[in-house]
Amino acid sequence: MQSQKKTAGVIVVVIAAMLMLAHMVSGLLLNHAAALQLERHFVSWNWLLKHYDKGEVEADAVYLIDNKIFSQFDGRVFVDAKPITHLERPVVGGIKLEDLIVLATDKALILLNREAEFVDRLGAADGVPAPIQNIGIYHGEPVVQAKSGMWRSNFMLDIWEPMSLQGVSWSEPHPMPDNVAADLQTFFHGKGVSLEQLLKDIHHGRVLGPAGVWLVDIISVLMLMLAMGGLWCWAKPRK
Repeated sequence: MQSQKKTAGVIVVVIAAMLMLAHMVSGLLLNHAAALQLERHFVSWNWLLKHYDKGEVEADAVYLIDNKIFSQFDGRVFVDAKPITHLERPVVGGIKLEDLIVLATDKALILLNREAEFVDRLGAADGVPAPIQNIGIYHGEPVVQAKSGMWRSNFMLDIWEPMSLQGVSWSEPHPMPDNVAADLQTFFHGKGVSLEQLLKDIHHGRVLGPAGVWLVDIISVLMLMLAMGGLWCWAKPRK
């Protein structure tokens, strides 16, 4: 029992010493933050980004169309890592038609040019069958799978005819490439956490959350008491 208490005491002392060391080292570095250009250096460790609520971004939908990655995040649509538009409905697929890129939601077709710039929006009022479940290509012509069945149109997308077809190249989700994912991470969360911000949070204990702030306060009080006790012992009259 006595050895267990002694071990626990040693662990507490070691943890306190490590926290004090981190507090002092981070303070020294922060005093020279400008000279060290700490605000220009960033840390992008995954576990640290998650701690700062800057974890890996996950797309709601990803499609490869015309050798470009189209993705959607909470309504925002990106081509590669560039935002191009906002759609209230989720993207269910996309195809390339000559000089057009067509993104499909369950309610409409969004037409873009080859530079991914908005051209037009076609919905039920334009004869587009809905709700759309998928979109594909059949011999160069657009085909949609709707709840009511399969429909084919011409390249003008102005006439839709119900029919049953075999061999349609349906749009399918595509894995997010690592380079695009990295660019999107930078778009949403910047380069990461600056060294200056990280050192400030270590120095004040915020890196450990609210409990860390209190822990640093307690250690500071203990250090103050230790210093005052040393001064009192030094100034106490000797017999």
